[in-house]
Amino acid sequence: MPAPQQIGKYHIVGVAGQGNMGIVYVGHDPFSDANVAIKVCSVTPGSGFKIARKLFFNEAHTAGGLDHPNILSVLDAGEQDDQPYIVMEYVDGGDTLRSHVTPETLLPLPRVIEVLYQCAKALDYAHRRGVIHRDIKPSNIMLTADGVVKIGDFGIAQHALSDETQLLGMLGSPRYMSPEQVREEDLTHQSDLFSLGVVAYELVTGKPAFLGRSMAQLVRRIVNDEPAPVASLRPQAPPGLAAIIAKAMAKQLQSRYEYAHEMAADLASLFGSMDHSAPAPGAQEHFDALRPLAFFNEFSDSELAEALAAGSWREMRAGATVIAENETGTAFYLLVDGEASVQLDGVEVGLLLAGECCGQMAAPTQELRGASVAATEACTLLRIDGRQIERATMGCQLRLNQAFLRMLQRRLARTNARLAKALGADPNTTEDITREC
Repeated sequence: MPAPQQIGKYHIVGVAGQGNMGIVYVGHDPFSDANVAIKVCSVTPGSGFKIARKLFFNEAHTAGGLDHPNILSVLDAGEQDDQPYIVMEYVDGGDTLRSHVTPETLLPLPRVIEVLYQCAKALDYAHRRGVIHRDIKPSNIMLTADGVVKIGDFGIAQHALSDETQLLGMLGSPRYMSPEQVREEDLTHQSDLFSLGVVAYELVTGKPAFLGRSMAQLVRRIVNDEPAPVASLRPQAPPGLAAIIAKAMAKQLQSRYEYAHEMAADLASLFGSMDHSAPAPGAQEHFDALRPLAFFNEFSDSELAEALAAGSWREMRAGATVIAENETGTAFYLLVDGEASVQLDGVEVGLLLAGECCGQMAAPTQELRGASVAATEACTLLRIDGRQIERATMGCQLRLNQAFLRMLQRRLARTNARLAKALGADPNTTEDITREC
């Protein structure tokens, strides 16, 4: 069937792929001047069309209400010529995790941990908003060209408190289902964690956790059998990773991870403590550069790894602008090394030293920046997106807030001392001023 020239307002420029129930086109949005992915239902009216249509709009409804960097964004939905379609963000050069679940194509272990961490964070975000994915599997997890996870295909997702939780029956991919899912019981978010554990097992070992010659045999093995030990299939895998996978795949809910953020915290801790014989590019080097900074004194290794995962590394030349006065943004910056100048209306009002940050006050609310910051010498910064931190574990958020307060106290004391010196006052009196502030 030839590709349509246009779907809704979107001009079709190519075909991205095809699945069981839909064709994915590459479209162009003339309003945003950007490419999008458009999934069109390929099931013709008749047998199966009603359920296919329901799945399409269920995905639009559930994923459309989610906004997370590791969840594929749904931008629009509609129907054309009685065929439903969903418009999603377009990921150029990405591939799914199906490309990394055979012995010949396995990712390095630190990379696997990083991928699983991103998956757990995305699921934690979805679960906190009442959405259970129900079909976590390698082909539904995309990995972009720059290593960012994008979980997609929320077609059979459900809201945890919905009255229609079992309306669709046992849909999904049987090999990745939890014991309660194959028994067609009511599901909680812990079912997704079991499925993520099965995906993790394949990413580490290159072997399926459960196989059966028939559906009945597969169900029995999921419910009753344990897969081969991770160490027997990939001896170099750290015991901590095997333990995380085993806990995610526990048959009984009380033995399984209760929340996705708990799994994410264990993965972050493992990444910070393991021997990175084949580390993700720069990851261990960056972790080691942050660890000595006073800003992170109270952070555990897992909390530090989580903060690092929420940020991006920046090298800036002398004179480069870090933050412009009166701009808006959702990021703040931590100075890893070097020095930066804080300026107001072109006048220097302070200096930033290694371990100090800027922009954190305006980042969460996107208020106007009150001052500009420029590098006075070549420096290294960690740019942290405030929206990512809002999705971090409570422990990491608490540590960041405490570190911000300590830093502000030191900065106020330093500023007051400079003011006192300029006015000829006793610098010791600045302690009272700082306390008043």
